Order: sequence, then C-alpha cells, then structure tokens
Amino acid sequence: MFDTQITDEYLIERIGNNDYNSYNSLFDRYYVRLCQYVYGLLMDKDDTEDVVQELFLSLWKNRSKIEIRENASAYLYKMAKYFALNQIRTKSRYTTFPENQEQYHLYYEENQLEADEFRIALYDCIDRLPERSREVLLLHRIKGLKQKEISEKLTISVKTIKNQIWISLQKLRKCLELKGM
Repeated sequence: MFDTQITDEYLIERIGNNDYNSYNSLFDRYYVRLCQYVYGLLMDKDDTEDVVQELFLSLWKNRSKIEIRENASAYLYKMAKYFALNQIRTKSRYTTFPENQEQYHLYYEENQLEADEFRIALYDCIDRLPERSREVLLLHRIKGLKQKEISEKLTISVKTIKNQIWISLQKLRKCLELKGM
C-alpha cells in the first residue's frame, strides 16, 4: 500500500527525478479512482483500462517535462479526461457500418454522440465543483457509498454529507443548464 502522508506533488516531483517507486505509489493511489472517472465518460471497461494505462505510461515517458501548476490530483483527472476524449474521437473516426443498416446506425451514432456530449459536459461540471464536494459526490454517485459510509471515510458528519450532495447537485444542474444540456 502507499503512505498517505506523502503528497501527490512530492510523488510527481520524485517521478520527475526518475523515481520508479514514487511512480508505483502514484499509480496505486490513483488507478482505481481514474478508472471510475474514465468509465463514466467511456462506459466501456476495456477502453477505460486502456486509457488509464496509457495515461500512466505517458506520465512516465514524459516525467522529465512535467510541470504542475495546480494540484496533482486535478492534473491527473485533466489528463484522464483528455485521454478519454481522445479515445472517443478515435473510436468515432474509425467506426464503419454495413450499408444496409446505414439508417439505423446513423440514428444510433447521433444518439451516442449526444450521450457522449452530455457525459463530457457532466464531468466538466463535476470538475468545476470544489474538491470536497466533488469527492463526496463521486463517492456517493459513482462508488455507490451510503452517506454514513462516506461520513466515516471522510470523518465528517452525515448532515454535512447530505448538504454537500444537495449543493453539488444544484451546482451541476445550473452548470448543465448553462451548457444547454
């Protein structure tokens, strides 16, 4: 397991200095979380794992060039979003259909693009939430944890959890409305 006292920023700095143990620690710390986030965008387990693995490979390959101007967690989630969007673009570019089913697939593709656009807009709005609100919302809605479980995990009251979820949902609704969703 990994030491939670060591900051993500410290691990990134160490990775930049070719420290493979720090790379493994960061991987262990974020792999599952990033997979959950990317799965919400792609809705495909294999593609999700490919994207997150590609992200970490890219992180290692470009370790000497990494400059983080924000917190490392936000940096990793933005990378994940970028790689996931790239995956969506690549897949839609190379999707071919038999001619006799063209009408059906065109309809399906339009609906899929709308769903992808909504999912991207939703996760963009989630990214804009304050860190604690985002964490609570993802634990509740993505991981499926009960409010009491989240309360115990984050050592904050159940009432605070309820408020965080309610406020987050209100902010998401407003953000999506502004995006025309």
